[in-house]
Amino acid sequence: IRDRYKVLYMIGAGTFARVFRAVHRDTGRVVAVKVLRSRHRGDVSQIEQFLREGRMGLQLRHPNIVSIYEIQNDPRAPYLVMEFVEGETLREILKIRKQFGPLEGLQIVQDLCQGLDFAYQQGISHRDLKLSNVLVHPSGRCKLVDFGLAALADTSSDKAIADCPSARAIDYAALERG
Repeated sequence: IRDRYKVLYMIGAGTFARVFRAVHRDTGRVVAVKVLRSRHRGDVSQIEQFLREGRMGLQLRHPNIVSIYEIQNDPRAPYLVMEFVEGETLREILKIRKQFGPLEGLQIVQDLCQGLDFAYQQGISHRDLKLSNVLVHPSGRCKLVDFGLAALADTSSDKAIADCPSARAIDYAALERG
């Protein structure tokens, strides 16, 4: 990572990865670099799931989905290079503000639905939709992030989509199956 990107600081951490704000050394482009945590680097299935997120993300070019630009299966530390979104998560904003006005709430829902619909049209189901996986730009535009539990669905029928065997965030499993 360090030979191509200047890592500035950590902007987020989850169970499987940490995310850093970084700058490409040649172009000066600001990006987010998602690095698989060291405790998962010895597990081939965890590495594959992480890289799978990157491969699916490469297919998802939409204004309401954070773009993935590059996947690196570095044996020392696999990482994904993603669009950097200035702003906060929907969770952080709601914690402070407690609620949104009707028009602002509708805009958020519209952005999320457009991103989810685009992913669905590509045969991808997010499977981990939650407030912390929605980034809100200062302009108000919302973007979905973290397709780590996403599944490539068989979209031939509603039953095939519901029975896709991939993992789901437990809090949303029943909702998404529905």
